[in-house]
Amino acid sequence: MFSVKTFSALAAVAALALPAAATAQDVTPLQVDGRAPTEVRIALAGKPAVAVKQEIRTASGVVCRNAITNRELALYEADWCSHATEVRALARYASIVKHNATALAAGSQIILAVR
Repeated sequence: MFSVKTFSALAAVAALALPAAATAQDVTPLQVDGRAPTEVRIALAGKPAVAVKQEIRTASGVVCRNAITNRELALYEADWCSHATEVRALARYASIVKHNATALAAGSQIILAVR
């Protein structure tokens, strides 16, 4: 069996091995925003123009539906929002293709956002 000295030594080692009690240093409030994203990034690198245009069409619908879900837009504004977002993104894409073709290979992105 264990002697008193062995038991005392084991108790001392166990006491040293226990971590110190945790104390709060600085408590900051946490805010969780459970909103649907109204911004989408579309990577352009290595994609043909048809694929980019289709992604833009799809993403414009998604961000506008999310804006309606978040109650940032009214339901009757869905078609207008989707069309306006798509036109704006396609204009940006055309500008990138026209003026900065090297950006397509470098991994540029188009950001679709409801604003």
